[in-house]
Amino acid sequence: MAEPTLESLPTELKILILYRVPDHDTLKSLVLASPEYHHAYLAVRQELLEYLVHQQYSGFLDLADALTVVRTQGVYFSSYKESAISLLDCWRRRNETHSLGQALRKPDGLEEVIKLLQFHKLLSFFLEDYSINAPRPPWIQPAQWKNEYLPLGFTPLETRRFLRALCRFQLLHNIFGDQIECEHDYDEIPNCDKHPDCDKHGVRPIWQLGEFNGRRGPSRMNNTWLCGLEAYRLFYGIMPPWEYEEMGCVFGYLVSKIKPISKEIADDLRQLIKNTPSEFFCDIIPREQRPPVCEIEIESDLDHFDKHFKGLAGLGPEFLYRVLHMDRLSRRNTVCNNTRGFWPGPFIGLQMGLSWDKRFPFIDPMDRLEFSQHFEQFWSALSPLEQPSVGWKKARLVPYNEGDSFEDSLNYNRAHEKDWEWCYALWDERRLQEWRAPLLEDVV
Repeated sequence: MAEPTLESLPTELKILILYRVPDHDTLKSLVLASPEYHHAYLAVRQELLEYLVHQQYSGFLDLADALTVVRTQGVYFSSYKESAISLLDCWRRRNETHSLGQALRKPDGLEEVIKLLQFHKLLSFFLEDYSINAPRPPWIQPAQWKNEYLPLGFTPLETRRFLRALCRFQLLHNIFGDQIECEHDYDEIPNCDKHPDCDKHGVRPIWQLGEFNGRRGPSRMNNTWLCGLEAYRLFYGIMPPWEYEEMGCVFGYLVSKIKPISKEIADDLRQLIKNTPSEFFCDIIPREQRPPVCEIEIESDLDHFDKHFKGLAGLGPEFLYRVLHMDRLSRRNTVCNNTRGFWPGPFIGLQMGLSWDKRFPFIDPMDRLEFSQHFEQFWSALSPLEQPSVGWKKARLVPYNEGDSFEDSLNYNRAHEKDWEWCYALWDERRLQEWRAPLLEDVV
């Protein structure tokens, strides 16, 4: 009698095996390698993939955050304001009622399921990369950081803070971020339909937070400022300040990933220009090695590549993920194509152009912070993930008296973008103690 094999099992058992597969890549490999399992997979495809989505996001990231990212792709505030506001309002109210919570935690069809699985893969990639390449705190020496601390082993809270911030940074870009230039040569592909607002060269003709288009004047600048204020209240106004700082920390990490890419590009172009009859990169021979026409035209422009770091990082995790997985030439051309002379974003930190007094009041549900005179007591009733980290409290609170308002207890003078560089708001107290962080010596 022949030995039974996995291929010879009844379809019902094959389906049970498919439900035990831990991730999408493994599932894909199995169903592509076996016609029998592919047949079983087709019988339960949507149910199986939905189950896999819930398994992968459980304890990993609030599915409502991830699904909002999926649903806001292409919903630019400058073009689809009403839709953007509606989606943000659903996201804000996701815990108010069961029906709203269910709508934001159940994918609507197979397309959303596939996008959620792809987004999970992106998040997992950056989480692993972050453990290996986390930016070094400035008081720790490079050799000590590399030999004693890396790779980092995250606590569950640190993992959740990082993933939440990464997800929200992508959400921020989807709705309010700068445009990403299409990646093709539009002299060869004249009828681009990548985005409904693109012109024939694949460029959207408007800024996200105000329509400059080369026009200047008080009325235009005032319109842009008012647009930014409205955008701030719609997005940041519904979250506590420490979650915004967590996003800033992720932004600092994304900037650190852009730096080696820029060095790679600069080294390539400097090598190619050596055999070029002029100083312009557009004259590089052979032709297929030329970068696209962009802000980087001659070798001296490479000396100022750092002015693009924050703008490129502000294009979001999905942009950086694609760039990191391209071949070297495509990566160079895509990054060059997305440099620009003026960066209106990425609508975080100093790029907001909003004074602190304009960032209050908060919007429900975060307005509870302002009505509570004992805000630390209020925090203690929150789940650990909803509470601020010790690092944030040490950096952002000034000595205060009982009964002082939350707004009056914030430190507005500390240069928070320097703290972002080592991701201060993400870490648990025990890790800060292990690193002997000077922050812990600050008296609150």
